[in-house]
Amino acid sequence: MTRRDIFTYLCGISRPWWGKMDEVTFLEGLYDLDRPPVGNSHLSTVRADIQQHRFNNQDLPDDWIFEDSRLELSHGPDEVLLTFLARMVHPEVAADVDEAIKHVEKLNLLLALDGWGLRPYEFLSGRPLYEPVRVPPSGPLVPLPLEDEDTGKLDLVLGQTFSLLDCAGEETARDLLRTAVLTLRRDGGFFHPTPGDGWTDATYEAVLTVERELLPTCTPEVKEAIWQTLQSVLIQLGRIDVQDLVVEGDTRPLPHIPPDWRTQAAAPATPTVRGFRLPFSTTEFDVTRRDFTDLEIRGSQDSSGFHYFYDTRASRMITDFILDDRPQVATLCSVTIIKKGDTFTPRIKLWKKDKKKTGEPSTALTVPETGTTRAVKALVDTGDVHENFWKVINFLQGCTGLSTPGDSLQLVAGDEAQLAQLLTGQDRTMVLGAVRTAIGGGLTEEDIRLISNRKEQLKRFERLLTDPEYFRQEESLATTRGAEAVWQAFFEANQWIFGYGLNLIACESIDDGKLERITTGANIFGGAGKRIDAIMRSKGLISSMLFCEIKTHDTELLSKAPYRVGVYQASKELGGGVAQVQKTASKAQQLISSQLLTRIYEDDGTPTDIELSTTRPRQVVVIGSLREFTHNGAVNPEKMSSFELYRRSIQDVEIITFDELYERACFIVEDH
Repeated sequence: MTRRDIFTYLCGISRPWWGKMDEVTFLEGLYDLDRPPVGNSHLSTVRADIQQHRFNNQDLPDDWIFEDSRLELSHGPDEVLLTFLARMVHPEVAADVDEAIKHVEKLNLLLALDGWGLRPYEFLSGRPLYEPVRVPPSGPLVPLPLEDEDTGKLDLVLGQTFSLLDCAGEETARDLLRTAVLTLRRDGGFFHPTPGDGWTDATYEAVLTVERELLPTCTPEVKEAIWQTLQSVLIQLGRIDVQDLVVEGDTRPLPHIPPDWRTQAAAPATPTVRGFRLPFSTTEFDVTRRDFTDLEIRGSQDSSGFHYFYDTRASRMITDFILDDRPQVATLCSVTIIKKGDTFTPRIKLWKKDKKKTGEPSTALTVPETGTTRAVKALVDTGDVHENFWKVINFLQGCTGLSTPGDSLQLVAGDEAQLAQLLTGQDRTMVLGAVRTAIGGGLTEEDIRLISNRKEQLKRFERLLTDPEYFRQEESLATTRGAEAVWQAFFEANQWIFGYGLNLIACESIDDGKLERITTGANIFGGAGKRIDAIMRSKGLISSMLFCEIKTHDTELLSKAPYRVGVYQASKELGGGVAQVQKTASKAQQLISSQLLTRIYEDDGTPTDIELSTTRPRQVVVIGSLREFTHNGAVNPEKMSSFELYRRSIQDVEIITFDELYERACFIVEDH
């Protein structure tokens, strides 16, 4: 987040980041520009690569360095970015001392949140030279004061402790905090009554409540690691009165007791030790009362490999399911989970629970998973024949016309479910033939593949828009780094999205090839030169050209600060994108202005049979998202109107946001 804020500030200042130098000279003081470039570049050095794209082709924006993975400013070590910032305010780069001081003050405000700052270490002709140094984090990260009952703030304190433990590599201590709850409790001389220990009635202790099953993992070493980190956070927040950490297990739910419990339980339901009743604990799940959605599969914390159902609502392990509960006997189904590879298979025991009064003999059985003892009246163990047992169950569920109790999990319901069940496992040719017979027409396997793939790509489009973590994963896998490269690759693989998506006129790539092409210099009109993210042609008797510039969904549409009250101007990226596509279209049109129709050529100069109309080619910029204008679910009308007025005033250029393009793609695939 700090890097993002720094880059936003640097992009908004009046002078370029290279100051009084040129870009190559500036970067020479920080990087080895004579090393070979990474990726598919045909140039021999990074220096040549920069010169080609910045000075010759002019196809990189001024702030290209912030997204170039080779420079490690976005995702590299802190020291790389800090050294870059120190060079920006060097007297050889900055215009004057006042300007450098102003930038240092702003940068230090942003850096201080992460414990960094720029400090002068010597002077050159009376002008300060800066270097990065460690400084204490500025200000409390949680609003003060931190009261005893501030559960929301205490949860943030726990989150800060979690983050610090993660940075320190304390994985066991960190993971213990994932589901824990932090509270502060006044001591009052009860928990630490030893005279002279420094505790008073005004002294507090931090109480960490964890899941009871996780208590064995909280060793003295783990507890000490948590306390040392938590104490440092609390001291920064002014809570020096918190003197110790106590780790406790969460409370168990109280048992269900019938109204006639006195007649059914002559003996205590749980054993008694020295006048204190042991905590009640049960691993039974009543299927007649509870919802299965509360259950999930978990593994033990040790190396035993034991897995079990876990009741997330009651915070307890489940080994038995109550099928029927009567005063003397209960019918239960015991389920043991066996893990093989990445899958789990259940082992079933059906048994009768003996609930007779004390004094009457009963058969006892020890449960190996939990070590508890059961009073068993009858037991049927299917563990040795579990495969054949499930064969019978699956056969009964698959019999046509045979109704089995309960609802099975399915993707479709009613007749569709029966049809899907009948077609499962059948030959693909037979299935396609049956569908053709039912609906008529010439449905092919390619039709099904095309529809299925487009729906999958539509889901991927939505994840790229709404899931930042997924987008970062895709960016790390891209052959060319940068957010724009992710979208370029996605649209290259899904050109159908542009097919109906721009001006609602069917479009396609020039010659069934890539969208990104060279349009000036050695180009598709005759021979290398200026690149455009996408050049397309309309579909019709005579095709016309369309140029498209693709930015990212996170690109800002408007400047953060209003130009005047209620007036917002277009962002630097939006204005630059419009100017870029206009310039590219203008240069391409000048190149072929002598003809109303022009022919397209292969890269080697071979002419194709494609001719295009060159009269006023349409231009499109795909950029940003309308979510930028919303806050807490409401739309900012001043920002929205400023944006709409701007894009309506741009002649020949259609500005479309990524979310608008997504909705048009939904219309293509899902008709909504």
